[in-house]
Amino acid sequence: MTDIRALTEGQWLAGMVRAYVGCSVLLTEETGKVLLLKAGYRDQWQFPGGGMDPGEGPAECAARELYEETGLLAGPLRLLVVEWREAIPDQGEHAHPAVQFMFDGGTIASGAAVRLQAEEIADHGYFTPARAAALLHPGAARRLAGALEARRTGAAALLHSAGYVG
Repeated sequence: MTDIRALTEGQWLAGMVRAYVGCSVLLTEETGKVLLLKAGYRDQWQFPGGGMDPGEGPAECAARELYEETGLLAGPLRLLVVEWREAIPDQGEHAHPAVQFMFDGGTIASGAAVRLQAEEIADHGYFTPARAAALLHPGAARRLAGALEARRTGAAALLHSAGYVG
């Protein structure tokens, strides 16, 4: 065990865990169907969301990504899920764990206008939770289940997952 008092600040910082941070929004319409987006660069559907920019907080990131990808403005966001994902070993020097924050974006009116971000998003749809789970990466489907349970109970969920992109 290293004596922390013997380390320089640079040595100490070099030993700290680095993690990718992503934020997403669970948004449903009045019937309970879940809004999912289909990015042009991924096989699976996904939640509105993305990577955090420097200087940004998790809720701010989720609201920005929701607006950029759909044109929808987020109301007050409530934390539903924090997911810790292990590093993906085959990413080499870029292998870092990831932290994913998922927020409750509430319910929007059926038929609300969605303006897709043309550079990134190819399609969108509202799906029953079961259908949404089938369209999502299995790890994201697990996050959906945790988010729906957190929305129901009012208690945020903490998930720990094997590494995956999605």
